[in-house]
Amino acid sequence: MSRRPARIRIGMHTSLWASEWTREAAELAIPEAAEHGLGVLELALLTPARVDAPHSRKLFEKHGVEPTASLCLPFEAGAPLHPERAIAFLMPALDKAHELGSSILCGVTYSSLGWKSGVPPTEIEYDNMVKALKPVARKARQYRMLIGIEPCNRYETHLLNTAEQSLRFLDRLDEPNVTIHLDTYHMNIEEKGVGHGIRVAGERSSYIHLSESDRGVPGSGTIDWNDAFRALAETGFKGDLVMESFVTLPPEIASALCVWRAVAKDRHEVLEKGVPFLKSLAKVHGLI
Repeated sequence: MSRRPARIRIGMHTSLWASEWTREAAELAIPEAAEHGLGVLELALLTPARVDAPHSRKLFEKHGVEPTASLCLPFEAGAPLHPERAIAFLMPALDKAHELGSSILCGVTYSSLGWKSGVPPTEIEYDNMVKALKPVARKARQYRMLIGIEPCNRYETHLLNTAEQSLRFLDRLDEPNVTIHLDTYHMNIEEKGVGHGIRVAGERSSYIHLSESDRGVPGSGTIDWNDAFRALAETGFKGDLVMESFVTLPPEIASALCVWRAVAKDRHEVLEKGVPFLKSLAKVHGLI
């Protein structure tokens, strides 16, 4: 069986602290996350070979914080066109996530951010995505891990934009340890309301990015957070709620996401305003 959290865990993406997960980034982020009552830190495994897993794991265990891991595929290894190259990229990343102690490898595990064919998705593209993800999901089951697939907005991918499309793809993939990794930023663009996307995905989603409409401080934009947390409560969500605020980003990811300006004053603004805001909503709706 895969490791599915039996409770709600609230966390933060490590882009709040650093553009790459180094030893120095770990020594800054992990204690600070614990200080602010965060139970999870999501590491971006864009260059998994450079991550010092034993060093990070010791810090996670010392401070009582748990890691999760995410990525997107590089352009030369996008699953729709190059499934074998995607497998070759994903397998070592999965090994590194397991070494870190992560229960999931999620994100845009099926494609490259910013890559679009210019036409609607094809059956061949979906078949290649299945071809790439099946062996990875099966190896993840051996590790008792989940694989997450993140539907993104139409400007970042043409393949999976909504919860409904993701459900159909999960049926096509047919692996029990694959979950839908939702994101409020993307749902705010693609769904008939953020809560609608959560309700459509239902129990087949156990990982959600909580991201403001401008990717800045949660509570300062136009996301309907009450609708989101109502939907989480109605669907009996159990899993990870991870804040994603892009204070620091690698240049290639900033370009793919079209982040051209600061989305928050600094990480302290997100930690001191955004974290309490979301935690208070989670309490109001009985999630924590």
